[in-house]
Amino acid sequence: MPFNAAAAEARSSITSVLASWAALIADERGIGAPQRHVVQLARFVHENVRWLCAHWAAGDAVEEFTTLTRLARRACEPRQVRIVPVGDCVRSRCTGKLRAVVKVVPGARPKPSEIRCSADDGHWWASDEWAALSTGMHAHEGSGRVWYSVADIEALRNISSGSVYRLASQNQWRRRKVSGKVYYHHADVTAALGS
Repeated sequence: MPFNAAAAEARSSITSVLASWAALIADERGIGAPQRHVVQLARFVHENVRWLCAHWAAGDAVEEFTTLTRLARRACEPRQVRIVPVGDCVRSRCTGKLRAVVKVVPGARPKPSEIRCSADDGHWWASDEWAALSTGMHAHEGSGRVWYSVADIEALRNISSGSVYRLASQNQWRRRKVSGKVYYHHADVTAALGS
């Protein structure tokens, strides 16, 4: 079984922070501190949370516990976000560039979630609106070529890499190679796969 370094780091941080706050509570209240085990430390801090909330360092405690929560969530659900360039924004007079935000969870297929404009936060589309967005993009195609990697096509079109390579070969997609990575022209991908 592989060692999860992020989980080990999170557990160590949780133990250290809980032990520090438990020591502060025990010292200032004149009560015995629990053993240095996460469950016992957490229970002790929880039992004394009203006292801690009234303490001058309560804000620091909240900040540290929030950081620990984020750290633990990241260790449990390692998730990366990839930004995939899509093209020019389709909204009139907008000079922004559209980018797909693709969430990558190890061991699972990439999941596209939304397309956002670099110039205006109000210009965004959920994954179920992408087909309608594609229609608007064709009016802006003259502004330059957009190239997609195999991973980008996999994520955006929800097909396997083998299917991407097969379709590229069958349909003779224009391709270019940059630093050993193959990219395909968006017009060829759209022509083969539709909007």
